[in-house]
Amino acid sequence: MFGPHIKIDAANHPTLKNSKGPTAMAQWSNTAPDVATKYAYELHRTPADRPLNAIITSNDIIGCHTHYWGGRTVPCEAPHCPACDEGMPSRWHAYLSVFDPKTHDHFLFECTAKAVQPLEEYRDSYGTLRGCFFSASRPKRRKNSKIIIAVRPADLTKTRIPDALDVIRAMSIIWQMPDTALQTPSAEHSTPTITPDHAIINRMRDVSPNNNGRKKPCTSPDPA
Repeated sequence: MFGPHIKIDAANHPTLKNSKGPTAMAQWSNTAPDVATKYAYELHRTPADRPLNAIITSNDIIGCHTHYWGGRTVPCEAPHCPACDEGMPSRWHAYLSVFDPKTHDHFLFECTAKAVQPLEEYRDSYGTLRGCFFSASRPKRRKNSKIIIAVRPADLTKTRIPDALDVIRAMSIIWQMPDTALQTPSAEHSTPTITPDHAIINRMRDVSPNNNGRKKPCTSPDPA
């Protein structure tokens, strides 16, 4: 039951009567905002101690070469790539938009080129990855050990999956390359050429010009 209707006399209210200009009000709504318009999503890798189970919402794999540099995975920005200039090796990573049917979390999934083959075979067989249930695990239960991915069609009669995330834009934000530094629009179903504006990127990353625009390299292994 709702309580009695309360009417506030702004003219005589001890706080409101002395306020200047229009009174600020909360923006109430009967509908939740559309979370699909956000781009700050979590990036998940295959954990060592348990499988990662999810349904793919992307239509296809999208990936790029990366470096483990400065303590984290960053994209290769060749031909003007500070990590390449430091002689850091690169490796290709695949990225997907995936949905956990148990928690209803929608997030990004990363895997290496060695682990992606079952996903490619599924896509070639079904024409799309959307609706593919996969289980990614590390049989040796050790960090950075080999990843095994098992795939099958999901039962979508019981689970409604959301539209795919914009993987490129979401990863660009994770990598501190927001839209202001990207001169080519995101496109999941093609192979876009992203031209970064390095002056903007360096300002956002707070890279010291005294270090010739380079961060301190890290020689730790890249997380799988």
